[in-house]
Amino acid sequence: MNRSFRNLTTRQAVGCLTVGTVFVALWTFAAAGFLPKWIYYAGYDVVLTAWWLRSAMQLWAKLPTRNARGKFVFWTYAAIFLAAMPMTDWLLPDAGATRTERFFVKSLLVLAAGIAITLIYSLLYKNKPKMRKKIVAGNWKMNTLPAEGVELAKGVVAGRSEVCSCVNFIVCPPFTHLSEVAAALKGSDIELGAQNCAAEAKGAYTGEVAASMIAALGCKYVILGHSERRQYYGETSETLNKKMAQAYANGLTPIYCVGENLAEREAGKHFDVVKAQIEEVVYNLTAEQFKNLVIAYEPVWAIGTGKTATADQAQEIHAHIRKVLTAKFGAVAEDCPILYGGSCKPSNAAEIFAKQDVDGGLIGGAALKAEDFLAIGKGFSK
Repeated sequence: MNRSFRNLTTRQAVGCLTVGTVFVALWTFAAAGFLPKWIYYAGYDVVLTAWWLRSAMQLWAKLPTRNARGKFVFWTYAAIFLAAMPMTDWLLPDAGATRTERFFVKSLLVLAAGIAITLIYSLLYKNKPKMRKKIVAGNWKMNTLPAEGVELAKGVVAGRSEVCSCVNFIVCPPFTHLSEVAAALKGSDIELGAQNCAAEAKGAYTGEVAASMIAALGCKYVILGHSERRQYYGETSETLNKKMAQAYANGLTPIYCVGENLAEREAGKHFDVVKAQIEEVVYNLTAEQFKNLVIAYEPVWAIGTGKTATADQAQEIHAHIRKVLTAKFGAVAEDCPILYGGSCKPSNAAEIFAKQDVDGGLIGGAALKAEDFLAIGKGFSK
């Protein structure tokens, strides 16, 4: 219903022609007196009801806040009430129509009122900017020496003004040069994040870096549950629950990663895998903690392989993630940023970021070049 005619499939086109032909035939028979007119009106009622329900459900998913949804329901009922008032009898084409015919004509007016409100809301929210944060986060992984990292950070700062101020940039260097990169970012609005933190607050844990330590260096964010940590270092949900607790205890915002590998995707298990990763960790957060969380979806099969999920695939899984979050946290899940983290580049950023539930990217390789990283930020429409 919501596609342009040039995008109709053959099956859809045939369906439209068939429905149109049936209605023309019904109207002809009704006008000739061979059929009661209510049969014709009833057919319209069925089609308009289906259209209205589908359009309303699609619009409902796009409305950004509970308040917007409440207004939509109010005005829909208001329109239906006005359309169903007795004065609608004046609009009936046949003053001598039967009670059945009058009932179906009134139904048509009621449905038309509902569709009109749905169309108005669709136009209002079609190009409305997302209310959630727009985030482009760079995960440098185990790349760059301290001096190189400082130069990279300076390059991002230098080109920051070329990108809309509505985009929030985050850089996540290796532990070894967090302090130096923090100094290079000073005075800019680019925020600093770490790639990991320890599951414990302090103690005899050789080689570990506590959340308190990275917070003391100026970090505002920390990446947790990245697929490479899960795969190479055996991080489990039990471990990640402890790390999340440490992050919140030290005022850090976790960028919590979820995603499926190639075998899981091909087996059609990606929805279940992502759901489990959220339920086992994010569901343990308090409502206040959840308000300070970023989710990053990583199709593991697309990381470092050059493969990229299509924009539609990204939207599909991001919408699923938001649905899973909503089941636990309610309407506030609409405010949680969900980033795409699979080979996002300047060439595909705009298409991916345009999707309703994609709020930015967790960038790997492209974050190692200031111009590419900034170009991805330009993928957001102002």
